[in-house]
Amino acid sequence: MIQEMVNGSIAVLTQPSVQTFERHERDNLVWALIYAVIASIINGIINVLTIPLQMNEMRASLEQLGFDSATIEQTIAQQTNPISQIFGGVFGTIIGSLVVWGFIYLLGRAFGGTGSFGELAWGLSLFSSPLSVGQFIVNVIPFVGPIIALGLALYGVYLTYLAIQSGMNLPANKALYIAIILAVISIIAVCLLSGILALAAIALGGGFAP
Repeated sequence: MIQEMVNGSIAVLTQPSVQTFERHERDNLVWALIYAVIASIINGIINVLTIPLQMNEMRASLEQLGFDSATIEQTIAQQTNPISQIFGGVFGTIIGSLVVWGFIYLLGRAFGGTGSFGELAWGLSLFSSPLSVGQFIVNVIPFVGPIIALGLALYGVYLTYLAIQSGMNLPANKALYIAIILAVISIIAVCLLSGILALAAIALGGGFAP
């Protein structure tokens, strides 16, 4: 089954089209989750191997946020712990995948889609899992890494649009509406998270002190 999913990933990543997704479509939620978990384990290993290269930057960021030295060292130790990284990533991936896929499925049904949850999850996993590994790898590259990662993220949006058409049996215009809704929600979430982190940094740095 893994080989079948790998072949499907190669196909949809190199020949992106609704027809390609439909040729490799399966109704199998369990293996879609397994594929996502495998990608998460790989990402956890990559993170553990590369975290020493990011220690100074992480320490500086935590110091700017106002954390004391003991908390900083504890945080870094947790980040370099392979068990917590891998197992935490696995559980986070399972929950996150079910939430995101479920939300996309509900949107698809709201727009009149007739596909099954397993079909949609399978199609989304075929590209999201390898793309997440690719983003983890390129983020290690200085300067150009984040730019390449952004390009992969945008490519993922396009593939999501195709996967929704295939997995939910929706026309292109309705799939586009769903993709736009997902993009807007993602942007809002990023802005809210950035705002929360900024407020936390100001508060910890004493910015609210009289």
